[in-house]
Amino acid sequence: MNNRTSENKVAVALLHHPVLNRQGETSTTAITAIDVHDFARSCAFYQIGPVYLVHPAQGMHALVHDMTDYWLHGAGGERNPRRRHVLQAIRMVYSLEDILEEADYQLWYTSAQESEHACVEPAELAAMEGKHLIVFGTGSGLDSAKLPTPNGWLSPIVGIGSVRHLSVRAALAIYLDRLGRNPD
Repeated sequence: MNNRTSENKVAVALLHHPVLNRQGETSTTAITAIDVHDFARSCAFYQIGPVYLVHPAQGMHALVHDMTDYWLHGAGGERNPRRRHVLQAIRMVYSLEDILEEADYQLWYTSAQESEHACVEPAELAAMEGKHLIVFGTGSGLDSAKLPTPNGWLSPIVGIGSVRHLSVRAALAIYLDRLGRNPD
C-alpha cells in the first residue's frame, strides 16, 4: 500500500439512495454490474478501499452478493484470482449512516454541479489527517439535504464539451487520479 492510502485511509461510497432524479426529487437507483466491477477495479488500481455500495433494498444486496459470489467463492475466482482480489473490497450497506457506524470517516461529497459550498481539490485530502470517505451519487446526484453534513465538497470536474457531467465511473477514476497530485 502506498503512503497516501495508508496515512489517510481513503475509501469511497457509491450512493443509490437518497439521490435526485431529473426533476430534483428524492429517488433510488438500481445497482448495475458495471458499477460494481468498475468501482472495485479503479479503487484497486489506486489502492483505495473499501468500496461501499449503498442501497436500501434487500434485493439489490442479494443481486450484488450473487454477482460477486461467482468471483469470490466460485469458478470465476479460480480462473481469475485478480478479479477475486479486486472484488473483496466491495461492502454492501443500507445507508451512509451504516458506514459511519463502522468507521470514523470524514465525509467528502462530490457533484457534477457547481456548488455553493466551499470546495477542496482531491489532492488536498493527502495533507489532511484522519480517514476520508469520498461519496459519489447516482441518478442526478446526491440528495445532500437528506444526508449527514459533510466535512466538505470536492471540486467538480469541469469539462469543455456540451455534456453536463461524466458517468460516475469516469468521475471516480478522475477523482482517484487527482488524489495523488499536489494542489497547484
